[in-house]
Amino acid sequence: MAAFVRELERRGGPALRLEQRAAGGVGCVVWDAALVLAKFLETGAWPLARRHVLELGAGTGAVGIMAATLGANVTVTDLEELQELLLVNIEKNKHLVTGSVRAKVLKWGEDVTEFQPPPDYILMADCIYYEESLEPLLKTLKDLTGPDTRVLCCYEQRTMGKNPEIERKYFELLQVDFELEKIPLDKHDEEYRSEDIHILTIHRKQRNFPS
Repeated sequence: MAAFVRELERRGGPALRLEQRAAGGVGCVVWDAALVLAKFLETGAWPLARRHVLELGAGTGAVGIMAATLGANVTVTDLEELQELLLVNIEKNKHLVTGSVRAKVLKWGEDVTEFQPPPDYILMADCIYYEESLEPLLKTLKDLTGPDTRVLCCYEQRTMGKNPEIERKYFELLQVDFELEKIPLDKHDEEYRSEDIHILTIHRKQRNFPS
């Protein structure tokens, strides 16, 4: 299978080198939303040093590995078939990591006991893709979040086919249990930003926890 490397510049040193695959599925390339979220982390708006961070649908691992270079202790998660690519990219960039990073299998909707206690931050880039994955993703988010967990969700707004309907349904379901707030475009990285790529902060509504 053909592999090609994408470099992602960092403000504080050498670029990340991220291997991508020419075949395999949506998880095998670095999507634009992952670049935007990774570069947003570098702005320092969310302090990452020594924070416990979990990335859902990590794909190539770009966002989680960037967080680990900023001092976070990161678990990047995705399906079994993406573990080898995640491990390759962790290995390629381990000399840049100032926190820690490991890869684990997490299938949305399934048991998350091994990922407890809840992380400080959950990172998601372009995870709103397939209609059939919305409810398992929401279950996983609910199971993983504690009252202090903050979720950063970055997604590219797509206007083709069923995408607008899938997005609408996702945010409708999400708002049953979570509060959402959009991060203004002028707070994104100056270069890595786009009008149709949005970053949201998400946290559980407090009524969902015993007082």
